[in-house]
Amino acid sequence: MEEHTNSFGYWLRRRRKALDLTQEELARRVSCSRFAIRKIEADERRPSRRLAERLAEKLAIAPQERGAFLDAARALRAAGRMDLDRQPLGPAPAPEADAGPFVGRGNEYGLLIGLLAHLTGGTGHVVLIEGEPGIGKSRLMQELAAYARGRGLRTLATRCYEIERAMPYQPVIELVTQAAELAPAATLQKLAPVSLAEIAALVPALAERVAVPGLSADFPEARRARLFRAIAQLLDALADGRQLVVMVDDLQWADDASAQFLHFLARQAASQPLLLLYAYRDDALASDEQLSVLVASLRREPHARHMPLARLQLADTRALLQDFGDAQLAARLHRETEGNAFFLTSMLQALREGEIAAGEAGELPLPDALRASVRARLAHVPPEARATLDVAAVLGRHFDFDTLLAVAREPEERLLGALDTLVKRRLLREDAAEGFYDFSHDKVREVAYRDIGAARRMLLHRAVAEALEGSGEGEARLAEHYERAHVWKKALHYLVLAAERSQKLFAMRDALHWLARAVELAEAHPDALQERSLVDLYEQRGAARAQAGQTHGAVTDIQRVIDAARARGDRAKARDGLIQLGMTYRRADDYQRASACLDEALAECGAMKDERRAADTLYHLGTVMWSDGRNREAIAFHEQAVAICERLGLTDLVAVQAYHGRGEAHFNDLAPRAAVVCYERSIELARGIGDKSYECENLMMVGWACTGCMGLGDYARAGAVFQAALDIAQRADLQWHMGPTLLGMDHVRACTGRYGEAWAGMSKTLRWLESLRQTRYQLMAYDVMGNLLLDLGLHERTVELSERALALAQAARITFWRPRLEANLAIASIRLGRLDVAARLENAMQQARANREGTQLVRCLEGLAELALARGDAATGLRVADELLGLAERGGLEELAALARRWRAAALTAQGEHEAARQMLVLAAASAEQAGRVRLAWEAHAALSAIGQGESHRTRAHELAAGMRASVQGSELTACV
Repeated sequence: MEEHTNSFGYWLRRRRKALDLTQEELARRVSCSRFAIRKIEADERRPSRRLAERLAEKLAIAPQERGAFLDAARALRAAGRMDLDRQPLGPAPAPEADAGPFVGRGNEYGLLIGLLAHLTGGTGHVVLIEGEPGIGKSRLMQELAAYARGRGLRTLATRCYEIERAMPYQPVIELVTQAAELAPAATLQKLAPVSLAEIAALVPALAERVAVPGLSADFPEARRARLFRAIAQLLDALADGRQLVVMVDDLQWADDASAQFLHFLARQAASQPLLLLYAYRDDALASDEQLSVLVASLRREPHARHMPLARLQLADTRALLQDFGDAQLAARLHRETEGNAFFLTSMLQALREGEIAAGEAGELPLPDALRASVRARLAHVPPEARATLDVAAVLGRHFDFDTLLAVAREPEERLLGALDTLVKRRLLREDAAEGFYDFSHDKVREVAYRDIGAARRMLLHRAVAEALEGSGEGEARLAEHYERAHVWKKALHYLVLAAERSQKLFAMRDALHWLARAVELAEAHPDALQERSLVDLYEQRGAARAQAGQTHGAVTDIQRVIDAARARGDRAKARDGLIQLGMTYRRADDYQRASACLDEALAECGAMKDERRAADTLYHLGTVMWSDGRNREAIAFHEQAVAICERLGLTDLVAVQAYHGRGEAHFNDLAPRAAVVCYERSIELARGIGDKSYECENLMMVGWACTGCMGLGDYARAGAVFQAALDIAQRADLQWHMGPTLLGMDHVRACTGRYGEAWAGMSKTLRWLESLRQTRYQLMAYDVMGNLLLDLGLHERTVELSERALALAQAARITFWRPRLEANLAIASIRLGRLDVAARLENAMQQARANREGTQLVRCLEGLAELALARGDAATGLRVADELLGLAERGGLEELAALARRWRAAALTAQGEHEAARQMLVLAAASAEQAGRVRLAWEAHAALSAIGQGESHRTRAHELAAGMRASVQGSELTACV
């Protein structure tokens, strides 16, 4: 056929025009540059597979014709042009024929090929490739990428850039984008809706391929953990059981959020056919604490390999100089470059192009080789190309033609000529399929950038910023360019936007970085503030610092806000600042200061006669008291909050919180019926304002109020409301509530005899809570796990678990839940024959009693009853059992009453009062059987059998014991029980 009329480029141009699209509009839709579209239409480029697929979609190619379209796109080959089939490592092309031989890395390359082959066993590896700049880390990964892709294996690759270090998730976005483009739509649709929503929040283009649900507001810690799992699920779906290779270059420049994900992904690789390659500079380890900690943590993983790259040997240098048969030249170059691969190839390129003569090579100034060799190469660049190189250096390591054209303000053909010169001299590399360019090495860009005069550099940064503005470029990059251009107002504007974006992406360290820069700039250039004030920035940074756990800095910023508000007589702003300050102290478990701030805020509410804000402050005060184990005071604060809400007829969030808080106070006071009434009222109000978070949390707390010795002993209802809470949490992405809900569901399973299933669920939830650093919920997990282990007679493990939990509570300065943990430790110790636990039990009991923490108190009383009977002190055992029974009867707690009767029977038996003991045990057995509390029923039947009360009790005890043993078969606990 005739090439000009029937070529792919001609056809593409006709199709584009038929849809009334400009080159620029089509480029935007398919996420490439206009330059790339122009070259494809001129038959000077052929699109990559991914770009061809996007073109087919955006040009509305019919499904039955897409195969032919893709074949035509990929069959196009322009004579004398680069083969665009090569898939690049990040923005850089795969090794080309003229890149020089691949030398000196045979052992490392062979090891990587071997690890790739071992992936078929279902387990993965992490390889940490370490070396100085220019040593050949990138080339080694490029060679492996070519090998893997040649065998049809999915391969994802990206690199981190220094200029993007404070831009959250940039390398992760690149990996996810590649994975989403490679994955068929059917594969994407298999992902859970929540996972799709999280990935789409990071890479919005995903929503163009599959339907994506919306996301509700949530806590950053939970959202971040969910995002990481979603990306891991995407990679697993992409691999589809086959080997997957993921490469990340220049890890030393990874932003904090990306570093956290890459660490997470490395841990996941142990159980998947995944080969992860992370390359980084060894000279950054000493100066970069984040990198040092990340590498040290990864090296501790059993499936990680450390691969330091040494400099090339003389024989390798000779191989590189294969077309120069001068052995003396090879020896001289090897000596002066000290075997650095980049320096060697740089010099070789200069020799080949005649920039230096072979006889002069030894005289070149190569002190440490790098800077001098780069400057020597740059000195030979023609002036028109050097101007283009300067603009590119200001743009950054990775840039596209259209932006370069907009900034350089040169005729297009002249700019193309300059780029061709720079590419031929191997100063730049071209990803022609997508229309992007990259420096051959970051040191080339660094030297070129530093050699630009200060005034010209500032003007170039301004031109870059203006060209990027409005193009959808990231706020962080715009802030960087405007700041270097000394355009302070716009720099500050984009710094704040970059911080807000980072907060939305749960990258708090990055957000704080930008806010710190914003504050510093505003302090130095007050005229840059425009509509906002410096106090506004302090307030924004203070809130971010509090969320990130930087208490000291948060307090400093919030105090500045309070002082400024007081200075201008703004009492409402000062009061709100005090509330924020109080909650900051609470997050840091500094309850004394938290109380002081909130007390002051409450007094100010009273002086201002603002009852609604007073009710809100009272709720926060009650929460502080409850967190500090001072439930007596919490009850009073929550009662006042509810009273205000009822008097004012409030039905908003303040009222929802007030009833919820009073419910928690009642529950902790061992008044579950009253607690459920408050929770149900809060649920009603939450539904009225559409607050799914509080509806979910209240349902979860109703579940806990229906469990055993802490509540009503109605396991059927507990299971049902826990499931309802979980359903809401999953639908509305409320992962913050999932921890205690899942623990409650597994606690129900354990109490009703499904021990193996319960243990597996609790262990999984605990690991998840640890990853989120939710300390309070971790302590709850340790408690319910301790209860389960005690049920199964695993006392040594209970001791170990309880001691770990108490150490965690001590380190975090948290009193929440500690009496129950102390009691679990004491009960396990007593059963192991260690009776020196009285003092700790008494202290825990006094703390619980003084603070009206009834749910904690009953566990302490159980421990004291067990200790008394172990010592042979039946009278004390009977007294403690009677107190337990009184608490149970007052609160209508049937299971607790059964437990108290069980202890009472043991004390009566020790005193020889067998008939009275029998009556107690019969009641206990009936209550335990009715509730479905397996362990307690077994204890009662076994005790009745022991005092000679008939074969039926012995048989029932054997049945229950057999069921308990059967429930752990096949679980981690099988060998222990």
